Amino acid sequence: MKIGAIFATALAASLLTSGTVVLAAGEGQGVVVTVNDYPITSLDVDQRLKLNEILGGGKGSPDEQRKRALQALIDDVIKMSEAKKYKADPDDKTIDAQIEKMAKGSNTDSNGLAAKLKAKGSSITALRHLVAAQIAFNRLINALYKVKVVVDPAEIDKKYNEFANDPRLQPVSVYEILEIDMPVENMGDAMSQQLLVARAADAAQFRRAFKGCDSARQAASGIFNVRIGKRLQADGRKLPKQLKSALDQAGAGGIIGPARSKTGVQLIAFCGKKSVAPEKPTRQQIETLLENKKYNVYEERYMRELRRKAFIEYKDAKATE
Repeated sequence: MKIGAIFATALAASLLTSGTVVLAAGEGQGVVVTVNDYPITSLDVDQRLKLNEILGGGKGSPDEQRKRALQALIDDVIKMSEAKKYKADPDDKTIDAQIEKMAKGSNTDSNGLAAKLKAKGSSITALRHLVAAQIAFNRLINALYKVKVVVDPAEIDKKYNEFANDPRLQPVSVYEILEIDMPVENMGDAMSQQLLVARAADAAQFRRAFKGCDSARQAASGIFNVRIGKRLQADGRKLPKQLKSALDQAGAGGIIGPARSKTGVQLIAFCGKKSVAPEKPTRQQIETLLENKKYNVYEERYMRELRRKAFIEYKDAKATE
């Protein structure tokens, strides 16, 4: 399997999504299983889970995802053990070159890629282990089966069109907003209604002075206890329909409200909107993706035999459920 060519597109698409899948994390970071006396920890599983999510493999229930991640780690250890027997395991220089290629495809360098992976809950170490195992096993497969995979151009065209129409790769409107809060102390008191009226007057004063998000702090000058939040990036598809409509009507640089909030009175400033789209895969990347599927037939055939020979000892009974 060649993972480098499709990694950049998968990573870019993942980084556009603000939500994350809730996964069943292991308790502590103890050893879950040993494979040929090599330990795999709960931390290893957690990081592979996130890496799978980045690479587009985060499907199924949390338990199913966790089992898939653990099995992938077990297979990687088996692959590396077999490769070392034939001196087919890659050196650090070979792994570094592949990581740099991936990083370049994501418009960054290896340090930037490491930061992106960390932000998504994985690590560059987890990726290095995946890359090392795959390079090693590719060498073994090629040596054993002399694999030469050919993909029909019509298959490439069909898959390319599927990606082109994938809603996850379509442009997303990102709204930049700024929340301005004017708290009212003791909201349950009898005086709270009068205080809310006073804060509404403060909000009207703020609106008159507001000349865009950059002017927010200046507009708050002379008004008691104004809390200006950080600018937020919001996916337009996930904004409440009424709020989205009000922001569009106000326009970039406008402001909506005041409205009552849990703590008092709130205004929302609309700083601007931009269209963001992940990079779509090239025909070469699609061809690699299809080659991988055909290549996997040979890989699975070899792996079935290697799994039977491996010594696998589960330390956590839950891992076998």
